[in-house]
Amino acid sequence: MNELNSVASASRTSNGSNNDAYSSTSIASATTSSTRPRALASLKSPRRVWYCALFISSLIAMGSTFEAVKMQRRYTAPTIPPTPTQQWSVASITITFLLTFLTLSLQMASPAKATKYLHGTKLELGLILLLSGFTCSSVGTATNPASGMAVNASGGVSFGNLFYSTWASFISAMGALLSFLRTERGFDVSSELSSRGNRFRTWAILIVVALIVMGSSASCYDAKCDELYNDIRPVKYCRRAAFGVSAGCIGCVASLAVVAMRLSCATMTLEGRANRTIFIIEGILSVVLFCIFGFAVAYLTSEKGPGAPLGNLYYSSWVAFALTFFVATSCFEEFQAAKSMILLGRQPPPQEEQYSDIEREREALNSDANSIAMPDERIPYDNDNASIAERGDSQAGQSTSASSGFSQRVTGSVGEVQIN
Repeated sequence: MNELNSVASASRTSNGSNNDAYSSTSIASATTSSTRPRALASLKSPRRVWYCALFISSLIAMGSTFEAVKMQRRYTAPTIPPTPTQQWSVASITITFLLTFLTLSLQMASPAKATKYLHGTKLELGLILLLSGFTCSSVGTATNPASGMAVNASGGVSFGNLFYSTWASFISAMGALLSFLRTERGFDVSSELSSRGNRFRTWAILIVVALIVMGSSASCYDAKCDELYNDIRPVKYCRRAAFGVSAGCIGCVASLAVVAMRLSCATMTLEGRANRTIFIIEGILSVVLFCIFGFAVAYLTSEKGPGAPLGNLYYSSWVAFALTFFVATSCFEEFQAAKSMILLGRQPPPQEEQYSDIEREREALNSDANSIAMPDERIPYDNDNASIAERGDSQAGQSTSASSGFSQRVTGSVGEVQIN
């Protein structure tokens, strides 16, 4: 009987150990299966989407560039070699495609090695800067009216695939650069611009757009108005192209000056007149640029203007006009708000959600002080009650002055540059 009990206990012990081993194995497998997706997710590059977009756009741009160069070579003698512009355009977009293809291949074939040697390293930063440079060069050569690849001599788009694919490649490369700065260096350009206000971001965008207007107008002027290559100069066309160069230059310099003043001179307090001066300069420049780009749209995009056909000059001039309209409208609205504050002689009403607690606290202190200061006739008014009343009055006065100071500090200014 004892032998049977020992055998049964031994069998139960062995079964329990097997169950424990099975449960530990299942837990380990479950843990491994749950951590595997996390590990794979950590190996993925946060810029894979931008690399994929750059790969597709550069592939389309490379095929379109080959086709454009082939079409141009048909009208030249076989003995004449390709021009330097054609050679550089083919080389830049081909290098962009090959580098993007190798990067995506490494990420898909060996994610661990890509994470170790590429993701977030100086090598990736150098790669992204190189891709940005090549794509910028591709846009310049393809959309130059003098080269005649994606844009004809009049500045209009003659090869849509090449025109839009090169711009898509450049935007994808810049997106990868901004993503690297945000994830690896902790510098979020979009958040920095948004934190300073919508008008500041508009001024920053206007710098780039004005540069495009200036460069496109200069390219159109060189293509048709250069005395070395053209015997007959269209006078009206050339004058309007020169006006486009001047408008783009003025817009770029003015926008850059406003951005520099907002970064270096603007303060978050109400002391001094720096913010008021910046706002006045900003308002004057916005009106001047609105008038300049209004005339630019009218003259450049007319029938005999260099921006009449769809192209860089057409799009950039309209975008610049829209941006200056937004800036001028924003300045006018803030001026009206500041004017109403001065005329009414009081601060704008604070938001109820932010200041309801402060107002309730001030009313409670005032009511307590009044109730203490006006005692009942049945209670003798002795020195103790007088001291309590004086203490209540002082607390109420301090609370009222503090809350009014807080309201003035927060709501006593208007606009992005805190004018008062």
